[in-house]
Amino acid sequence: MSSNAWSPELKLWVQESLAKATPSNKAAVNTELKQILFKAHQDGSITTTDWSKVELQSLKAQALRTTHVPVPIPPRHTAPVIIPPPSIVSNYPALNLSARLPPPLALSENGSSASGSQPKKKKRKKNSDAHEFSFPSPYQFPSAADAQALAKRAARFQQAPASSSSGPHATGGLNHWFGDEEEDGAETISFGSHQVQVGRKKMKGKGGLGYAATEVMEVDPNVMDWDRYTIKGTNTRLEKSYLRLTSEPSPADIRPLHVLKQTLQLLKRKWKENHNYAYAVDQFKSMRQDLTVQRIKNDFTVEVYEIHARIALEANDLGEYNQCQTMLRQLYELGLPGHPQEFLSYRIIYLLHTRNRSDMASLLAQLTPEEKSDPGVHHALQVHAALTTSNYIRFFQLFNRAPNMSGYIMDHFVERERMTALGIMSKAYLTLPLPHLTARLSFESDQETDKFLVDHGVGIYANVSQPVSQPVNPWRPIKPPPPTPLEDRQWDCKKVQSACIAAMSRYRVVDLKGQVD
Repeated sequence: MSSNAWSPELKLWVQESLAKATPSNKAAVNTELKQILFKAHQDGSITTTDWSKVELQSLKAQALRTTHVPVPIPPRHTAPVIIPPPSIVSNYPALNLSARLPPPLALSENGSSASGSQPKKKKRKKNSDAHEFSFPSPYQFPSAADAQALAKRAARFQQAPASSSSGPHATGGLNHWFGDEEEDGAETISFGSHQVQVGRKKMKGKGGLGYAATEVMEVDPNVMDWDRYTIKGTNTRLEKSYLRLTSEPSPADIRPLHVLKQTLQLLKRKWKENHNYAYAVDQFKSMRQDLTVQRIKNDFTVEVYEIHARIALEANDLGEYNQCQTMLRQLYELGLPGHPQEFLSYRIIYLLHTRNRSDMASLLAQLTPEEKSDPGVHHALQVHAALTTSNYIRFFQLFNRAPNMSGYIMDHFVERERMTALGIMSKAYLTLPLPHLTARLSFESDQETDKFLVDHGVGIYANVSQPVSQPVNPWRPIKPPPPTPLEDRQWDCKKVQSACIAAMSRYRVVDLKGQVD
């Protein structure tokens, strides 16, 4: 969606809306503008809407909160310039070019000083020479050459607004928001069949749009202008392998929207039949690439990313899931239909897995009452509260009834929380029955609990009989007692305290290889 073909009324409305924004509601105004413009572009009403009557809800809330109108500060008057008479200028050498040198002594006609005690000095130049080599001052009339240079300079400045007033980049405030402001004298360079502008920059932040200071960024000439060169695919194959683009994409290799919809139905049917994740991830990444190249952002795009994210969770591929989650957040901000509450709960659980406290604090501060009332989000917030208070009993109760696909994300850090719970138990008890650990740590059986303890080096029991090292009678060997059943074993908490601390150290670092946020 390019701003080159927008009407002047639409550009003026966007510019005025951004100018009314304040640092407190700047993000809300930008988000609402994107949603309104995207919806108008989808409906085809972007050229028929009377934009002068459209009002932003974020600006209405600001007007209701504003109760004091500041009084404008009158412009500061500059002091009048006092021009000293020529006699003062001649008495004060600081006003002339010769002020950097000490004033010369008065010389007589024969070249000697008036006092006779100073060395011989050169004669001063005539007034005409002095005027020729001195700096221009307001007390001298410009020569013909100076007048010609000033006329050329004025003509050059008169041509600059005329060239900038025509073309798609005429409105500086609007283009500052979309990053389309061009720098004067930008050079055009050809890359294959496309041409890009070199030296194009964003407008400074002091352009009156409510931004304090926007970072100036030069456009990379190696990046293609997708707004201008968006392609439409012509490929009709339903299945296509994913290949990373290393050159300009060809329409013959890209599938259009109606073909991609048929591909999605095929992939869903094949996933239910054989659950081949290697094939599914290859096909879904190819679909995502075709959507990105054609700049397709609609409800079908949301559906593709949501299905791919769920399949990645089911296959324990957090890297692909996180890439889909990042794109879904951008699509939801455009107001596209989908399941934003479901994936918001997944994001909270994911941040608990990565222990990203800064992003978690920012996310919790932005939650609305409607989002908190959603069952999935409410469950994720309860998990966060249980981990914050080290309430492992509450955590495993929530783990057993995780809604939707939250349990797939919790599977990635449930072992870490089990070791944390064992460390707390080892300090609070002397012995604990093994079935008690199975119930408290949400294991499926005592065998699974015993295997977990042995694998982490904390499988030490207090009532397990030790085998006899040497029989009393070599002719009648004593059979060792049968092993103690698992349901009768008592976990020795006192002996495993140091082993629990050593086992917990392996979970201090979270592996995020291949994941982006």
